[in-house]
Amino acid sequence: MRLTFLSIVLAAATTAASAQNVRFGLKAGPSYTKFRGVDPQQLSSASNAYRLGFHAGVMADIKVTDRFSVQPELLYSQKGARNKLVSDINTVVTYLDLPIMVKARLGETGFFLEGGPQFGYLLSAKATFKSTTYDDRDLYEKVDVGYAAGIGYQFASGPLLGFRFNGGLARLNKPYIFNGQIRPTEDMWNNAFQLYAGYFLTRK
Repeated sequence: MRLTFLSIVLAAATTAASAQNVRFGLKAGPSYTKFRGVDPQQLSSASNAYRLGFHAGVMADIKVTDRFSVQPELLYSQKGARNKLVSDINTVVTYLDLPIMVKARLGETGFFLEGGPQFGYLLSAKATFKSTTYDDRDLYEKVDVGYAAGIGYQFASGPLLGFRFNGGLARLNKPYIFNGQIRPTEDMWNNAFQLYAGYFLTRK
C-alpha cells in the first residue's frame, strides 16, 4: 500500500508539467471538531465535546491516470473543542493545513474515494471562558501531523461535494507551567469531520 501511494505521488509529479493534467479550484465547508485525549488543563476527556467550525482554501487536481489523481490543498482550518465540565470553555485552534489526497474514481459514476497525509501549521489558539478570551498558543505544538480520508462526488461541470475525516497522529499539546513547575499533560490529538463543496475553475 505504501509503495502504491508513493508510485502515484511520483507519477503525479512527473505529469504535473503538462497543463492538461492539472486543474485548480476552491473549496469550503463546515467542520465538526474535538480533541481526542485529555485537554491541557487536565480536565476529564468525557467532558470534551464537539464544536462547529469551518475550513476554506484552494486545491489542485493532478491527473495520474483515468482513475487516479493527486489533490494537494492549502486550507485555513478551524479546529478545537468545547468543554462542559463546569462551565462552557470554547477552544478554537486554527491551522494552515496541507492535505495531500490520493483520489480513486469509482468507474464512471462520479463518486470517488480519497485518502492521504495532512500537515498543519498552528496559526492561533484561543479559549473563551465566561466571556473572557485567553491566548493559548503556548499550550500547543506549532506543527500537527495526521491523516485524512473521505468520499465525494464530482460533477462533470466542475462542482464537487465531499465528506472527510481528519485524524491527528502527532501529539498537539505541550507540557505547561503551573506555579513555576513544568507539569506533564496527557496526550491529545485533533479529530475533525468535514463537509465541503468545491468548484474547479478549469476543466480537464
